[in-house]
Amino acid sequence: MLVRLVRSKSPFLLVFITLATLLLWWSSFADPELSRFHFHQAQMPLYALTLNWIGSNIFLNILISFLILLLQGLLILRFNQEYIFITTQTYLHPLFYLLIASSFVQLQQFHPGLPASLFVFLMLDQLFGSYRKRYILNRLFLAGLFVGVATLFYVHAVFFFLLIWVSLFILRAFSLREWFVPVIGFAFPMAFLFGYYFASDQLTVPGLLETVEQVFNQDRTVTYNNPSYYLFYGFLAFWWLIASFSILRSLPKQKIYTRKFLEIFWWLFGGTIVLFALRDEISVEMLYVTAIPLSFLLADHVHTMRSRTFGNVMLLIFLGLLGYIQYVN
Repeated sequence: MLVRLVRSKSPFLLVFITLATLLLWWSSFADPELSRFHFHQAQMPLYALTLNWIGSNIFLNILISFLILLLQGLLILRFNQEYIFITTQTYLHPLFYLLIASSFVQLQQFHPGLPASLFVFLMLDQLFGSYRKRYILNRLFLAGLFVGVATLFYVHAVFFFLLIWVSLFILRAFSLREWFVPVIGFAFPMAFLFGYYFASDQLTVPGLLETVEQVFNQDRTVTYNNPSYYLFYGFLAFWWLIASFSILRSLPKQKIYTRKFLEIFWWLFGGTIVLFALRDEISVEMLYVTAIPLSFLLADHVHTMRSRTFGNVMLLIFLGLLGYIQYVN
């Protein structure tokens, strides 16, 4: 029953997905209180500026975060329509993305990983749109620019610049100019920021560098770990393994561009996991980026699985563990 529901092509499924996401955020809206994280201590310039604009209104903070998340759900829906990962109309991608990104209850607030993930979406859009195009320097400039802006919100987004070069290696023949243009795009917002700090009477460039160093090196302070999270993310890791083997078997039948895009997603997923594992300064806020490739993988698995019984069981466990997280937290 669940497999048939989530495979539905009816636009009303979007309403269901929105309501399900709102249900996961309901406790945050009903009793607004921001959980404290390490990224509230030292803040990147654009993140600090946005927090100052939001002010002390906690409800507004949560509402803006929820709306940005819904926007990303629409972007991921457009990705499948634009780049045809699944040939038939489906709403599986936003379903998995919105539910996975909403799973960590204490993270339901405006945090640096949220706007950074939005700009990662925009970067991927430029990279995918450059496939088999002759003139793509404008797209590569924008891809670098989006990573630069993401970094001004979330300093660890700087690592995603490497994904641009990885994507160029996968999608195109080597061109030194194409590899250099993203550097200019990345440097553009940085140069603007340094110029602003240099010209300001209240701000200084050494102060900016000190802030960036503090943000880059501050230790994560996540004290919200409990068995419900271990169970849910452990189940996601198990499902990821099953879905990966499934998609590897079907990969030779996929179109060339689909294989290339999925390879880029694999690098994005693997990169976020490696960053989370190796850098103590990176915490659960990376979930919003990790959920991008993971949602495509799980969506493809559910769409292509033959056994509806197995699919129903997996979806029931998935939703049940999400409900358990809500109950415990």
